[in-house]
Amino acid sequence: MLFSESAAPQPVSAPKDAGQPKVLFGAPRAPTPKGDRPRVLAAGEVRHRISCSVADLQNIDADATQAVAKAALRIIDSTNLDDHYFDDVVRFGASLQAEHGRLAEGELDIVSSEAVAAGRGLAGELLQRLTALDPDKVFAVRGGFLNAVKALAAPRDPAGLFSRLYPEVRALATELDALAPDIVAVATQVRAIGKAYKGLANSLAAHILAGRFLVHHIGGLQLPDRARQTHYASQSQALETRTSSLSATKATVEMSIWTVAAASQEIEALARAAEGLLQEDLPAWHSAYSAALTAARSAQSQERAGVSAPLRNLHTRILGKLKLERNRS
Repeated sequence: MLFSESAAPQPVSAPKDAGQPKVLFGAPRAPTPKGDRPRVLAAGEVRHRISCSVADLQNIDADATQAVAKAALRIIDSTNLDDHYFDDVVRFGASLQAEHGRLAEGELDIVSSEAVAAGRGLAGELLQRLTALDPDKVFAVRGGFLNAVKALAAPRDPAGLFSRLYPEVRALATELDALAPDIVAVATQVRAIGKAYKGLANSLAAHILAGRFLVHHIGGLQLPDRARQTHYASQSQALETRTSSLSATKATVEMSIWTVAAASQEIEALARAAEGLLQEDLPAWHSAYSAALTAARSAQSQERAGVSAPLRNLHTRILGKLKLERNRS
């Protein structure tokens, strides 16, 4: 069926409020903006963040560093005192004590390391033989009371003594050199444990500071709800117990830091001696000692010159390395 042009429908104009939503009941209102902080409810009541600052924490402990105070502030912000099960309080710092147990086991493994124990033994035997080859005694010079005493104690056959003891020195140095990679590995482990102990001590200090603040904070609360006041007081007592336990752990950790540092110095020195003795120190010492034996065959040169300075210096340096291990063992 055809329609004339005049029968075409008239265009309908769009309403003015076509782009706006229609409100069927009441007046339109803008939506409430969302807050930029989380809202935590405790028994239907909004839980507010505990008011605390780095300055407040440093007032409690003037020796606390900025880093420790900031870490304590994060711990306080994350502790929920409204939990009916005391979960945050009961486990307050417990993970740090578990970490201390793990580090203590690693420290024990290092102390009982077979490679380090064998290295100490070899260093001790080397020290005994090199002490017997002390050039000041072996090549004692006559003249003067002190030199005369040394000459009386000197061996009659320096070359024979050297020929007998040097192969033993060489064999011991070879065994120590073979242990060098294992000793170096232990030295690396002990450095890592020392670093971990220092980090653990800082974390313990932060938890102890946070615990002290929370106990002080709870002590100053006056709540109208008696049940809630009792709930907070119970957590305060639990926090005091946990803080005391963490303080005892921190004292043990600080002692371990000192022990591990001493062990680290010893093991690193042993590693240096093990790595350099056979390839560097011993060949130079052997050459200087052989030269001294050659010179000592002449009675005149023995009475006139005595021990050469290079040999004395080399011998003193090697003994110094080996005595370091013995004195710290």
